[in-house]
Amino acid sequence: MKLNKKFSLLLIASMIFLSLSACSKPTHEDQTNKKLTNHIALISDTNGIKDNSLNQSAWQGVKNYGTKNNLVEGNKGYNYFVPKDYQATISKALDNDFSTIIGVGYTLRPNIIKAAKNNPKKNFVLIDTHASKIKNLASISFKNQEGAYLAGVAAAYTSKSHTVGLILGQDSKEMDSFKAGFIQGVAATSHRLHKHIKVLTQTVGNFSDANKAHDIAQEMYSKKADIIFQAAGKSGQGVFKAAKEVNQANPVGQKVWVIGSDEDQTKLGNYQAKGGQPANFTLTSVIKSADVAVEDLANQTAKGDFPGGKNLNYGLKNKGISLVQGNLSYHTWIKVQKAKQKIIDGKIKIMVDR
Repeated sequence: MKLNKKFSLLLIASMIFLSLSACSKPTHEDQTNKKLTNHIALISDTNGIKDNSLNQSAWQGVKNYGTKNNLVEGNKGYNYFVPKDYQATISKALDNDFSTIIGVGYTLRPNIIKAAKNNPKKNFVLIDTHASKIKNLASISFKNQEGAYLAGVAAAYTSKSHTVGLILGQDSKEMDSFKAGFIQGVAATSHRLHKHIKVLTQTVGNFSDANKAHDIAQEMYSKKADIIFQAAGKSGQGVFKAAKEVNQANPVGQKVWVIGSDEDQTKLGNYQAKGGQPANFTLTSVIKSADVAVEDLANQTAKGDFPGGKNLNYGLKNKGISLVQGNLSYHTWIKVQKAKQKIIDGKIKIMVDR
């Protein structure tokens, strides 16, 4: 009897312990609920999220994260802001109690850094630029020079006029990387082909003046450039407009090309050639996988692993940069793939001045 009584007391004590343990440990449902508290605000540059470029790609990453985790689009889950004044927009996102605030482009850099210093309990992210080493600030940057080099290879193999163009948004370290990569890709391929291919370069001055970019592209095409690589954000739409005007006046066999950037811009090259034949003049596009990078970072943050103080660098090796085949010939595509592997293996070094 005494043994049974002791056994019964031991059994009851064990059950109480297990019950208390179950209460103290978070269940899978509790962990999931905790994950959903990572509310994200994306602040684009002044061009907004429908720029067919970096803003649009970054917003897609936020949307992917939000929908997969059953967050609502809006101030209680995930949202975007298009700024007129950067500091005021960041303040608005903070007032709406977002836990992670993402700024797209280096023009937001000083304002995001200031906000991170003043709000240490919030997470901040900068896309397409390096950030200062602050515990609650992370940055996502891309090896633009690698994709631009491949664009240079593609342009050099495709050009018939031996003249190609490069139109950049504005003068900056980030734009320098595009310029360095493209010029080196053209030069290396020209040497291999025993040709002299001229590169015309010009800067728009901003990422939103499509009219100016259009005029620059018109002039380049008039100087016999038959391919223009544009890395100019929303300004780049003016380059596509100029190419369309040239191509619509000519038979489909007499075509000038555009190389897109940031997203696959194939659809921007649709047109009707002289005679009514549907065609496309986007040769290829250099893609930055900002959507993948943003979604990855959001998931890390939700797990409590926000990479504060770190710069996450994406290039060809980790598939943060890529080139689409688009309208490239099979021969050119193979050459591009060989150059890509050489960059990954370190056999091709791309030098950026600053």
